[in-house]
Amino acid sequence: MSHKIILIGADQPALDAVLSYKRTTPDATATVLYPECNPLAEFSCVTLDSFMGNGIDFPENLRACAIAPEDKTVMVRDNFTGEESHLEYDTLIFATGSAPAPLDVPGSFLSGIRRVGDYNDATRLTAAEGTNVVIGDGLNLLLAIARLLDDAVGTIEVIPSSIPQACKPLGDAMTAMVLHHLTQKGVIIHTGETLKAIEGTNRANRVLTDKRTIEAARIINATSNIPVTCMVKDAGLDLDTTGHILVDDNLKAADSIYACGGCASFISPACAKPIPGASVKSTEPRQSRTLAASLAGTSQPFHAPVCAYSIPMGDMTVAGAGLSMEGAKECGFTPMSAMVVQFDRAHFMPEASLMTLELVFDAQTRRVVGIQGLGQSGDALAGRISAVSALLASHPTVEDIANLEVAYSPPFASAMDILNTAGNVAENILSGSNEGIDPLEFDTLWQNRESNEYFFLDCREFGNAEPFLERHPLHWNTIPQGEIARRVAEVPRDKKVILICNSGARSYEAQVCLKAAGIEDVVNVDGGMVAIKQSGVEI
Repeated sequence: MSHKIILIGADQPALDAVLSYKRTTPDATATVLYPECNPLAEFSCVTLDSFMGNGIDFPENLRACAIAPEDKTVMVRDNFTGEESHLEYDTLIFATGSAPAPLDVPGSFLSGIRRVGDYNDATRLTAAEGTNVVIGDGLNLLLAIARLLDDAVGTIEVIPSSIPQACKPLGDAMTAMVLHHLTQKGVIIHTGETLKAIEGTNRANRVLTDKRTIEAARIINATSNIPVTCMVKDAGLDLDTTGHILVDDNLKAADSIYACGGCASFISPACAKPIPGASVKSTEPRQSRTLAASLAGTSQPFHAPVCAYSIPMGDMTVAGAGLSMEGAKECGFTPMSAMVVQFDRAHFMPEASLMTLELVFDAQTRRVVGIQGLGQSGDALAGRISAVSALLASHPTVEDIANLEVAYSPPFASAMDILNTAGNVAENILSGSNEGIDPLEFDTLWQNRESNEYFFLDCREFGNAEPFLERHPLHWNTIPQGEIARRVAEVPRDKKVILICNSGARSYEAQVCLKAAGIEDVVNVDGGMVAIKQSGVEI
C-alpha cells in the first residue's frame, strides 16, 4: 500500500518536505487541498509550476471542509458540483500558512490593499508615487517600511496598530530609537490614532482615522500574522493563544497529523510559551528537513527557534533574537536590561560606526534571554546578534556574554567587544554598582526638572557640556569625570543625581565615585547622549 499524504494548504516548507520524501519513496501519493474557509490567495502560479508534475496532485475543484481524525479522512466539497466526498489519508499535514490579521474596519476587503506578512511579501512590494499608507505593527511593519524606503518613491505614512506588549520585538527605548530614525527619513508616524475605515470606489485609495483622512496611492496591511486554522479545532488539535497549531520537535500535532510553516507553533527555549511559526520564517528550510524525516519514519528534531531577525532600514539595521523586556515579563522572568553604545570595531578604523545593543537578562538567575540592537553596519550588527542567538537555547549567563571570545581584528571588532561590554554592564547592574535609566526614563525626569528634585550632571569635558550649560543654566551642571573625586562637595546630597556622558562609560565611573563618597541616590543614563539623541529626546 502506498503512503497517502494529504496537505491542507500549500505553504512551501511542507511542499518541499513532501517532495524530498517522494524522492526516496516514489510510490507515495500527495494531494494538496485548498481549505474552504481559507481567506488567502489560492495556489499561485509559482507554486503550481514548482510542484505539479512531481507527483503532487492539486485538484483545483476540491475544497477541504472538515477533518475526521478518528477515521483518517478529510471531507471535501466539489466547487463545481457541490458534491461532498471523503478522502483517506495515512498522514495529514497542515500547511495553511499565516497572513496579516484582517484590518476589521469598513472597507478592509476592498481590492488593492497589499499584505506584508514576511520577507517574501516585502520583496514583492513596490512603492507608489504619492502617499503609501502602512497599517501594522511588529516585524511586519518594519519589513514593509524598509522595503518602501528602498524604493525611495512617494511618501510613507504609518498608522501603528495595537499589539500585545509581549509580542513586541523591541523594548520601549529601542522602539523609540527606530521611530526617531524613521521620522528623520521622512516617514510620518500617526502615533495614537485609530484606524476607522478604508474607502474607495473600485479600489482602496483613502484611509480614515479618528483624526484625519489620508488620500492613499497604496495601502499596506502589515499587522501581525494570524494562522489559517479554521478546521483545526474540530480536529481536536491543541492551539496556542494566537491560534497556531502546537507541534513537538518532530512537527507532530497529533497521531498521523503534522503542521509545518506559518501555521505551526513551537515552545520557546526561553520559557514554556509557544512561538508562532509565522514569526520565524527563516527556520522553514529546517522545518522541511524535519518533516521529511518524520514522513520517512525517522527523527531529525527541529530545535525551537529563538526568533532571530535582521531588517535593513536605509542606513540603519534593526536586529534581535530571543525575548524583549516585555516578552521576558510574560514568560515569568524578572527581567532587567543593559543598554550599551560602542563602536562596532576598533575606534581608529575609518569605517567604525556606533552600535547600540540591549541585553535582556533575568535578575534572579543571571540568565540572558534576549538581545536587540541597531547600527549602521548591518553585517557587524547581525554578527553580534547571531553570536548570542546561537547561545540562547543553552541558557547563557551574563558572565558568559562578558567572557565571550570574538574573532578579534581591528577592522572587525574592538579588543573589548561591544558584546563583552554589554555582559560587563549587566554584571555591574546585578552587583548594584551600576544603576541606570534608559533615555525615555531620562526624558521623564528632564520634563520635571522644574521640580528642583533632580541634579543633572554632565560628566564630559567642558567643551561638550558648554552648549547645554548655555541653554539650561539653571538645570544643567558639569564636572568632568576625572575631577569628580576632588569636587564631590559640589554634588548635592538632597537631590536625585542624574549622570550623563557620551556613551555611559564615564557616567558609570562617576557613579562609582559618588557612591563611594556616600551619595547613594544617583543614576546614570544608559547609552549616554548618543542614546538620548537616537531616541529623539530633546534637551
